[in-house]
Amino acid sequence: MEQKQIANLNIAMKDLEPYVKDPKFLTQGVRMTNFNMLVRETWANILLCTVLRKITGHDYTFQEEESGDGVIFNNTDATSFGVEHVCAMDYPAGKQLPKGDARIIWAIDHKIARGADYAKGKALVVFFDGAEMFTRQNIRENIYGRHGFKAIFIIGLLEVVDSKYSYLVTEFRDSFGDKSHSFRVDINKGFNDWTITQIMK
Repeated sequence: MEQKQIANLNIAMKDLEPYVKDPKFLTQGVRMTNFNMLVRETWANILLCTVLRKITGHDYTFQEEESGDGVIFNNTDATSFGVEHVCAMDYPAGKQLPKGDARIIWAIDHKIARGADYAKGKALVVFFDGAEMFTRQNIRENIYGRHGFKAIFIIGLLEVVDSKYSYLVTEFRDSFGDKSHSFRVDINKGFNDWTITQIMK
């Protein structure tokens, strides 16, 4: 069966607006009705693709997958890679996660434990909130050389101001050595466009 692919990120972002603004759709593992993916996985993949477009200048989108959490597809050169997601959000009636670096590292460790075969050829996406203050360098040093993913992306809510949502997207890749790339994604009030700025600190 042919897998559905997101044709327009702007339209997809607008379609997800009511789900993103009601946290229960992100924390409770609600599935999309017309797309084989959780709401939070779909939303994180949208944010990831916007940043990959910024970094590379290529036309990135994503498609559903029968097993796994989606395939990131580069329309410019027809390459792709699979993604696995892990959620590290505050659950009102669930497990209380640590704050700061420990929250994100906990989520990454949860997937590292699945083994090398699980990680091979894929990227890991950590979707989180509630971490408050954390340090990229500490996370990078903790996970360096300990995982088999081609890259790890952490995607977290920074703030909501005047109905505008802002997210952080950071990429960790062992080949970067002591570096990491972080970007701020500011979504407009209409929830159908965005601006991206690189965070240097």
